[in-house]
Amino acid sequence: MSVKHDLLKDKTIDILKKYWGHRSFRPLQEEIIDSVLSGQDTLALLPTGGGKSLCFQVPAMAMEGVCIVVSPLIALMQDQVTNLRKKGITASAISSAMSKREMDIALDNAVFGNLKFLYVSPERLKTDLFLTRLRKMKVCLLAVDEAHCISEWGHDFRPAYREISEVREWIPEVPIIALTATATGKVVNDITERLELRSPAIFKKSFVRNNLVYVVQEEDHKLKRTLSVIKNLGGSGIVYVGTRKETVRQSHLLRANGIGALPYHGGMTGAARKETQDLWISNKAQVVVATNAFGMGIDKPDVRFVVHLDIPASPEAYFQEAGRAGRDEKKAYAILLANEEDRIILKERIADQIPGVDDVKKVFRALVNYLGLAAGSSMEDVRPFDLVQFCTRFNFKAAKTLSAIRMLEKEGYLILSDAVYNPSTLKFEVSTKEVYSFEIGHPKFEGIISTLLRSYEGLFDRPIRIDEQTIARRLKTNYGEVRKQLDYLSEMRIVNYRPHTDLPFISFPVERPDVKSLNINKKRIAEYQVRAEEKMNAIIGYSQNAIVCRSRQLVGYFGDYTARDCGKCDVCLGKKKREASAIHEEIRETLISALSKAPSDLAELVNQLDNRGSEVTDVLRWMNDNGEIEVTSENLVRLSNT
Repeated sequence: MSVKHDLLKDKTIDILKKYWGHRSFRPLQEEIIDSVLSGQDTLALLPTGGGKSLCFQVPAMAMEGVCIVVSPLIALMQDQVTNLRKKGITASAISSAMSKREMDIALDNAVFGNLKFLYVSPERLKTDLFLTRLRKMKVCLLAVDEAHCISEWGHDFRPAYREISEVREWIPEVPIIALTATATGKVVNDITERLELRSPAIFKKSFVRNNLVYVVQEEDHKLKRTLSVIKNLGGSGIVYVGTRKETVRQSHLLRANGIGALPYHGGMTGAARKETQDLWISNKAQVVVATNAFGMGIDKPDVRFVVHLDIPASPEAYFQEAGRAGRDEKKAYAILLANEEDRIILKERIADQIPGVDDVKKVFRALVNYLGLAAGSSMEDVRPFDLVQFCTRFNFKAAKTLSAIRMLEKEGYLILSDAVYNPSTLKFEVSTKEVYSFEIGHPKFEGIISTLLRSYEGLFDRPIRIDEQTIARRLKTNYGEVRKQLDYLSEMRIVNYRPHTDLPFISFPVERPDVKSLNINKKRIAEYQVRAEEKMNAIIGYSQNAIVCRSRQLVGYFGDYTARDCGKCDVCLGKKKREASAIHEEIRETLISALSKAPSDLAELVNQLDNRGSEVTDVLRWMNDNGEIEVTSENLVRLSNT
């Protein structure tokens, strides 16, 4: 290793202490960081809660330049940026939910500012806007988070991940680190090939979570069982359900039984979701009843249980959601309550979600009409997209429609971001002199313009987060009037105003074709169906297999066959119980045989059976409780007359 490498390595412990407050790294973290610092391409497979982020954040802090982090979820990017900024580390994000102007400003900060981390959604990587700035950036590391998204065999395939390797041509000397918590052998091969990693160092920590107890119970009375779990285990927990409606119903039932439970799903407003999340994180609510929209990017270490009332669609989804329990490395439980009806429902749901070619074309036709997008035109700037409203208008089923939109995304026709709360932002698009001239000609807007300029700094430089309610109070008017005036100023191009929204954003980066010439890959749809069914069958198999240790089943799915029986899951405990029962019967028969000849002194009787003192005592206690033996006051043991 070089002297430079050694100096950088010496820095990492100081960085870890200063910014993260830890005195030492977790297993494998130090080796992964060492690989990155040596300039080697690196692939890190660490379980959920295994500290993946530190594996690129710490070495990047030790190196000169900006670290570009490719991340698939806007919420995840925002959480990491927020957490880094709280530590005093400079970080920004650009995503498919931002306007071109907003991205322009963020990229300028990466080129000319002292930015250390730039989080980028994969769809933005190959845009001219990004590539032009990339040439001017001093990049120290390219980190690809959730790297399983590059593989069609992964559970969250994102086509744009396939283009990351092309971006590397612009920064050929920069090492790549790819990270994931859920990757099968096929997915690992895909990551290595698709990213074109150069002789990568591959670090794979066992997916076994020794502190996590997996339990599957065949259960028809799920509320009763869930209440029992919550009351017996105590602490914070998550209850996952399959639909938005069920989050509300189940949280109501839990509250009616004295449990502090709140619902969480993608259809709630951003403010309502944030309130639920904040109350739960601060332990003011014990349980969140949620769809799979909850959990990504939320770091609450003291979750004692995760209960699934419905079977998830794949082992990957279950492993990720269950893995949110016990991140403090203390004992926690992952419990799946299932029955035969659940398995039938899952099969129907998976079958119903997979669209055919005609379904995809039908959705595309409705979509371009809904957005008013003519053939041959494109829509590069993003627009909020209300899936529920869209489906209601065209009488579509939401799940199948979303799958069809994702198919169109995979074919490169559109980009749909994840849903995330985006606050209102505003920026003046004209000079101060032009604003003054506008006020003279439009005196009714003088009040709101003056209030904006007094309340917020930097409005002429970049989009600034604003609060319409605060502006309304200062103007002694109402929210609706403020919105009306801001919308007008935006129409007049005095300001660039984007109201807050909880919706995902959609864009069409390429010219839209005529529906007749829409090219939908039938083979890809067929393969998608096969993969979905394989994953479904695997999780159903997990819910039915009461022979193999639960932990071994799950980690075996990801290609980890080194695990031993955990000794704690329902399968292992059942095995122990059966073994104990067999030993119990063997000892009982030996005792009956000995006592049938003559009564015996208790101590002598125990000593007669080699090294089984405690077991013999347990069996004698059981025989006494069940009237098979009598023990006199002189400790003489004899068979009962009965």
